Amino acid sequence: MNYNVPQGSCLGPLLFIICASEMFSVFESHPPSSHGYADDTQLYCADSQVVAVQDMENCISDVRDWTTASKLKMNDDKTECMLIGTRQQLAKVSLDKITVGKNSISLSQNVKNLGTLMDCNLKFHKQINNLCKSSYYFLYNIRKIRKYLTKDLTAILVHTLVISRLDYCNSILYGLPAYQIAKLQRVQNTAARLVYMIPKFTHISPYLKELHWLPVKFRIEFKITILTFQAIHGLAPKYLYELVRIKEQSSYHLRSSEEIILLQPSEKSLTRHGDRAFQFAAPRLWNRLPRV
Repeated sequence: MNYNVPQGSCLGPLLFIICASEMFSVFESHPPSSHGYADDTQLYCADSQVVAVQDMENCISDVRDWTTASKLKMNDDKTECMLIGTRQQLAKVSLDKITVGKNSISLSQNVKNLGTLMDCNLKFHKQINNLCKSSYYFLYNIRKIRKYLTKDLTAILVHTLVISRLDYCNSILYGLPAYQIAKLQRVQNTAARLVYMIPKFTHISPYLKELHWLPVKFRIEFKITILTFQAIHGLAPKYLYELVRIKEQSSYHLRSSEEIILLQPSEKSLTRHGDRAFQFAAPRLWNRLPRV
């Protein structure tokens, strides 16, 4: 084959990434930044309304020319666009659509991003509600066959179908209000009660400890800490380890000179959502870790 990759082959995903990687050279000549995962490509920028729309449309136009030359097809119908900001910021914007090819793409309030629902205010209400809904659906079905299962088998089943959903991309939930996290904690508590077949109002902490399940809040912090460790040791993607800066060691021989301490960004430079960003959360959580 001179173009594209064979559908359904074992090497298909890898070959497609190699084939589509040249597209990012097109982005380098345009202001919008880009991220790609398999056949899902995202463009984003922060600028004034007129400039941002013009930059986006020009970049998409060049991408369309590249896909045509590479015998690929860009699906305009699957293209989505969203403005992100606080409610006060979005009220100042009059934009309602952008042009992609011959189609006008209306702005969306919620966009699915690799299986997670992002909203324009980054509050993740719909993501959490959908996550709770799907988790309770699986718990309800497991409960129907619970009497035929052992405790260990039920724990494996619950961990596979429910807990894995709570862990997927949970780092984006860092810094959300406690009442939002409490919804997910109730799901985890219900899952533990199902495993041990205990009443609803039984104290759940000893059972979570026996299952080695961290509470949801700490699972989120644990995920960010793992990403921080990978970023420090160069195992994370470039766009993550560039956000982590290690504090220079003092010329004096101190007990802390052998420890890895991260520099904390200035809080004055942060916006309302800034303290939830990885650049701020990573050093905060990493520097809190107990020193061995």
